[in-house]
Amino acid sequence: MPDGRPDLVLCDPGRTGALHDSGLSARADSAMDRFAAMVRVQLQVPVALVSLVEPDRQVFPGMQGLPEPWATARQTPLSHSFCQHVVITGEPLVLTDARTVALTSDNLAIPDLGVVAYAGIPLTDSEGRVLGSLCAIDTRPRTWTDDEVATLTDLATMCATEIRLRLATRQGKRDRDRRDELATQLDRAHARNEILLSAAQALAGSRTLEQIRHEISWFVSAEHRPTYIGLVVAEPGGMLRRVPEPGRPATADTTEFGVFPADAPLATAKAFRERRLQCYEDPAAIDAEFPDAVGRLYRDLGLHATACAPLVGSRDVLGVLTLGWDQPHTLDSAERAVITTLATYTAQALERVRQLERRISVARELQEAMLTDLPSVPGLRLAARYRPSEADEAVGGDWYDAVPLPGAAALAVTVGDITGHDVHASTLMGQVRSMMRQTAWNLPDAGPAATVEALETALTGLAIPASGTLLHAHLSRPPDSTGRWELTSTNAGHPPPVLVHADGRTELLTEHDVLFSHFGFRTRHRTDQRRTLDPGDLVFLYTDGLVERRGEDLDKAIDRLRTLLARLAGQPPEAVADAVLAHLLEPGGHEDDVVLLAIGT
Repeated sequence: MPDGRPDLVLCDPGRTGALHDSGLSARADSAMDRFAAMVRVQLQVPVALVSLVEPDRQVFPGMQGLPEPWATARQTPLSHSFCQHVVITGEPLVLTDARTVALTSDNLAIPDLGVVAYAGIPLTDSEGRVLGSLCAIDTRPRTWTDDEVATLTDLATMCATEIRLRLATRQGKRDRDRRDELATQLDRAHARNEILLSAAQALAGSRTLEQIRHEISWFVSAEHRPTYIGLVVAEPGGMLRRVPEPGRPATADTTEFGVFPADAPLATAKAFRERRLQCYEDPAAIDAEFPDAVGRLYRDLGLHATACAPLVGSRDVLGVLTLGWDQPHTLDSAERAVITTLATYTAQALERVRQLERRISVARELQEAMLTDLPSVPGLRLAARYRPSEADEAVGGDWYDAVPLPGAAALAVTVGDITGHDVHASTLMGQVRSMMRQTAWNLPDAGPAATVEALETALTGLAIPASGTLLHAHLSRPPDSTGRWELTSTNAGHPPPVLVHADGRTELLTEHDVLFSHFGFRTRHRTDQRRTLDPGDLVFLYTDGLVERRGEDLDKAIDRLRTLLARLAGQPPEAVADAVLAHLLEPGGHEDDVVLLAIGT
């Protein structure tokens, strides 16, 4: 608790911001109600709540069994809150009889809501901030069993995962809203001035600053014949930077062609500061406005007239578009309108580029954050690699996982690929990955096939729309082992693993069942396959992005992988993983995410 003050916890800006971004408040939420319903059924309690604690109240987006008037209001003041103690301490709160505990004996939830026994588990965001609790309530004294607390904890983990996914996709929604706003502006501009249609179309496809610079140069040069077109973009720290021009090197000895402050005595900087078009029709106009050195600079560049248009985005000025002529030039109203509109299009394109960069970065950081740090398992060596797609927005749902197990199997490993290539696929991946590892932990001796079937049952029951391919395997060491390991695996439509023997022989583990899905399309039970791994053997798991190429036969691609792995036999997994990526992935050549996991004995 910061400085021992509960109010600092409850009013923490990061925590309250996460509560707001979750979109959950004193309104019924179907997903949260389902979690409350599961608590009520599985723990056989009269009341179950998904409670989020705001600075001055607690709200119940998920609720089952609460009496009126609280059921309609879906909120109480903090005077009626047990969950605030879970938020403040960050720890579960389990009470047999709240009336006999000093912390809660005077809480008004006891007489007004009938709370006697209480069990609450923290609900945290991805930063570890406690937003509220998933709680079970009984109106009579009750001793909570270890199994009941464990069940409540498991449900709280699932509930917190749902909340985290909502927070993670919030930024994506904001980006879509901004994109829609820019599209509306673009449509209005098309209607105003059909002359600029070709420029708008060209700029709309720009995905880098260099592409924007190229399209501006082509359009302006073709239509209005300036001798100079410059693009300057805003940088952190109040600086402006010129985007390099094709065929014209940046010269470090001139301020205009380098990086310069926004308060520099230049027409470009003035347009940026004042957020309006600046026009100078001849050298005299420039000399009257700026110091002599600036006038000489423009003349040295061969410019006798210039127009500088600010690139105004939805929030800030993003840069400046500069046009120059090699002789005096007076802009009429039509030319001013064209330049101003072109600057609007350029600002939209520049903002899209920045948003695209941020969106891709956020999505990929989210996906990479969901990947596992490999555990240390005596007798096994593990190496994993993840490479995001090199297509601009193809963020997908590829993942790997490795989880030590409490049963006979020492380790469970998974490599999977959720259907889709967007942020939604990435968030579904995080949910499936968490459910898969929880299922493996809860069923350590059931075997991989039973574990995947349990996962599909949960996906169906919770209506989580995830489908795709995965390979799930358990590694165990037989009691009489002399360095050998037993690999038991089930393949749900995933590319076949490669078993690389120490002597260089390779074996393709081709047995597989249908893809996994929440729809329950299976016509038969999943099957387990077993292989004995001798010392020095290596199992190589991967997703299809490693081998699939447009227009290439998949079997030939897998054969190429086997040939490469045969040459790498005997090398440690880290070296194998790096060598495979170096040989099979060409820069700019893969349009899908790539995950690989090498396990050596």
